[in-house]
Amino acid sequence: SYQDVIGRLRPIIIELERQRRSILVISHSAVQRCLYAYFTGTPMEDIPYLNMDMHTVVELRPGAFDCQVRSEKLWDTSPECPTPLR
Repeated sequence: SYQDVIGRLRPIIIELERQRRSILVISHSAVQRCLYAYFTGTPMEDIPYLNMDMHTVVELRPGAFDCQVRSEKLWDTSPECPTPLR
């Protein structure tokens, strides 16, 4: 469950919050949803429904009162053509 994932992520989240430089996290979509929800303040019940696009870099910039989010799609794929379209 997502509660289990969040429980396992707690030490990682604490470490992420301590960092003062950029960090790149490459992970499973469930982990991405949990981290995104934590830093953006998304309610727990909405976590399973967060859309985390594949092949996309999501930049989270936590601030004092909110978190800025920016997404950059690396490439698109099509259901008919699973290889990257350039």
